[in-house]
Amino acid sequence: MPTAAVRGAALEYEEEGTGPPILCVHGTGTYGAPWRASMGPLADAHRVIWYDRRGFANSERRFARRLSDHVDDAIELLRLRHAAPATIVGMSGAGPIALALAALRPDLVSGLILAEPAYRLALTPSLSAGRAIGTTATRALLRRDPDAAVLGFYRWASAYETGGNGYDGLPKEWRETAMGHASAVFRELAQLTRPWPRARAVRRLRCPVTLVITDNGQPVFRRTTHGVHRLLPGARLVKIPGAGHLIPLDKPAEFGAAVREAIAVGGTGAL
Repeated sequence: MPTAAVRGAALEYEEEGTGPPILCVHGTGTYGAPWRASMGPLADAHRVIWYDRRGFANSERRFARRLSDHVDDAIELLRLRHAAPATIVGMSGAGPIALALAALRPDLVSGLILAEPAYRLALTPSLSAGRAIGTTATRALLRRDPDAAVLGFYRWASAYETGGNGYDGLPKEWRETAMGHASAVFRELAQLTRPWPRARAVRRLRCPVTLVITDNGQPVFRRTTHGVHRLLPGARLVKIPGAGHLIPLDKPAEFGAAVREAIAVGGTGAL
């Protein structure tokens, strides 16, 4: 795939189709290519772009010092690709990044579609989440076993309430790539504990927002999603039953259809 020179880092990206642009921002631990299954079909009417954020997968391993670095990268990528204003589709840890992008540069964002955004995670009480993050840190720092640490986190984050987890069912290549950027995951988990962007900045958003939620993943992420909905009561809330937290990976066809509908209803692009 081609790379874009963005603020001192080479970000690998891919784009398909023509029409109103969509920028897909992956969550903590995932990367760009898995978006193809859910978002590729939208290239029949849109210009769909996905990329590996700095520190992840095939992008240059220059780590983000803070989540705002990923916002600045997205701004620069949209500028370089002449792809603004765009609908921003984000999942999990990309939620705060997408919200901050829309708050900082509303001129670049025509709409937000967020799959269970991990926003204000530290302010959303969860014994399960606290244990998972604590265990991840202990394994990585004290036991010096980063592979076990990140594997445990992936399995926790993608767990189904009905048993099992989504991570173990992913293609081998995806799992190997996810294991390969463990250092970026550890850094981002620490960054996600900060309640950023500020709630008042989120409340001021005026672009169409759709929040996608499921009923079979970690309950903490349903709570963070409802937290965003309380800040943005005009946002659409769409449920995709049966998926875990990794909704676009668990239910790619259903998620793609939800994005298509959200764009049509929200007026962020003609279909």
